[in-house]
Amino acid sequence: MKRSRILVPILILVAAFTFFGCQSQELTSAKVYLQQKDYAKAEYNFLTALDIEPESPEVPYLLAVEIYSNKNSGFTDYVKAKKYYDETLKRDRSYLPDNMKQLREQLYGACFNSAVSFYNTVIKNETTNRDADLAKALKFFSLSAELKPADSKAPIQIARIHSELMNNNVTAIAKLDKAIANAPKNAELRAEKARILAKDGRNDEALLIYEEAFVASPKNMSIGLRYAQFLFEQSKYEKSADIYNRLIIEEPGNKDLYFNLGLTYLRLYDIEASKEQFEIVVALDPEDTQALLMVGQVYFDLKDYITAEIYFRQAMDIEPENPDLLKRLGVTLTQQGRVEEGLELYNRGKELEGGN
Repeated sequence: MKRSRILVPILILVAAFTFFGCQSQELTSAKVYLQQKDYAKAEYNFLTALDIEPESPEVPYLLAVEIYSNKNSGFTDYVKAKKYYDETLKRDRSYLPDNMKQLREQLYGACFNSAVSFYNTVIKNETTNRDADLAKALKFFSLSAELKPADSKAPIQIARIHSELMNNNVTAIAKLDKAIANAPKNAELRAEKARILAKDGRNDEALLIYEEAFVASPKNMSIGLRYAQFLFEQSKYEKSADIYNRLIIEEPGNKDLYFNLGLTYLRLYDIEASKEQFEIVVALDPEDTQALLMVGQVYFDLKDYITAEIYFRQAMDIEPENPDLLKRLGVTLTQQGRVEEGLELYNRGKELEGGN
């Protein structure tokens, strides 16, 4: 019975030794102040312990976790938290791997959200100092990129700030090149570089980079759509159609792919293929007025005015005051010899769009 009675204090002593043993007085004091929630004194003692224990990963780790990323400490500073996260790794890359992973995730989320907050103040015109807020957004996006170099979100936002908000495509591309060097397999980064190259008028370079991005990630719908659209804008319609057809294999229910492919076939003067794509859109969504209009127009171009009228009227059932539809239907009726009825609809469409 006596042995069992003294077991508890022995365990307490062991725990205390684990917590405070083999460390400087400054580190011990810092931990005590943490328990007391006296974060100012804890910070001071941790900072002092950094020099006294130059090889200890525990000191910078606790500074990062308990002081600078702790919202309750009153000293929250994600820049400093990242600094001491890095210092922990510098001292011991194998130190508490699960804890360090959790800290990295926490810091990444905090930095990214802070960046988005400053970015949004500029985008929403809520800023009182545009340059300062953009600088802060860039700072926190950069910290996010350092914490997760394989993730494309932060580097892309950095590039867009430089390109779209600071009108500096050269710096935007340089930032993306750095990100690509850190994550050479990331297709999103390459696609964003291609977009900015195109925006800068460097279309031949953009074409090569888009191709690289699509080859690296052929099932990525966002990249594929941007690539196909760029090819369309560069009048490379056959290649654009090829990309749309490959994307349709991945998403056969995506009506926008068929619609864009239909427009592409029109540029290739393949009327039948174009009509087929627009009809698929209508089959997928019978109330897509744009598709109904395009099918009607294709039949009109084929001089099948009766079928064209059917599609135009189907679209007008959905949008009866659409001036474009009214005019097209009016012309279609005129082509059938129904001149008076056709002119009435055409003139009504002109009135609705403010014409004479």
